[in-house]
Amino acid sequence: MDLFKNISSVINTAQEVLNSDAAKQVISAINGGGAGGNVDIASGLKAALKVGIETAAKNLGAEDGYLADAAVKIGLPKEAIATFGAVQTLSQNQAFNNILNATGVNIPTSDQVVTLFNRAAENAAPKSVDTFVGAITSMSIDDAKNILFGEDNAATTYLKNNTYNQLQGLFNPSITDSLNTIKIANFTPTQAWGTFAQYNNKLVELLDSSAVKAGLEIAKMTGVLKENHIAALSSIDLVNTNLSDYITGKALDGLFLKVSDKESDIRHNASARVSDVLQ
Repeated sequence: MDLFKNISSVINTAQEVLNSDAAKQVISAINGGGAGGNVDIASGLKAALKVGIETAAKNLGAEDGYLADAAVKIGLPKEAIATFGAVQTLSQNQAFNNILNATGVNIPTSDQVVTLFNRAAENAAPKSVDTFVGAITSMSIDDAKNILFGEDNAATTYLKNNTYNQLQGLFNPSITDSLNTIKIANFTPTQAWGTFAQYNNKLVELLDSSAVKAGLEIAKMTGVLKENHIAALSSIDLVNTNLSDYITGKALDGLFLKVSDKESDIRHNASARVSDVLQ
């Protein structure tokens, strides 16, 4: 279940009420004719959002909650993609392997690095609940009305506007902690990325040296390295050794993407309007 799956309960409740004998009374309440009706609508929305958030955070926080979901999976930074791609392209070339060996560093695989990134996000996800619940608790009656009868992404927009900065501040230290504690193959994410960054940046330094440039030119002229090999090497650039901001941003991007997708699905796809809360 994605974040906000249970917002469907709000849509279902609204539709049932509008089709019932009490429709006039509810509409009157929404338009200011009765405070009690407004309070009930706001309370129902808040309750549904809380259940949806708690369920989604639990699911995203489970093992593979991020990693196994293509929509939110956190991949490598583009600079790292270029380096891993170059290494893969040239791994069978002896001349290139000589350059790699000159760095004196053995790097983890790209799969290991990506898995560690996502484990850090999974570890942080459950900690979002209190921040979301705080925003929901402070929601006014007008906020509730605007979400129920607003644009397709009204709930997503409300929560993003009211929680993003706070979540960013909450996730960053949590993810930093995860980066230094979670381990795969005896690597923490910080260690894995640090090793890769050291390797990558030494490689950039080597490739920029006069001796290696001359050697590469000779290798190109003699056919030892082909044009695509040279292009792969040229794509390698320095990487940022600080992971926290990158993973925090990607984790939150994925979180709100799931919110938006599910909200749209609930509003437009009748078969998606399933509420465990009301069953």
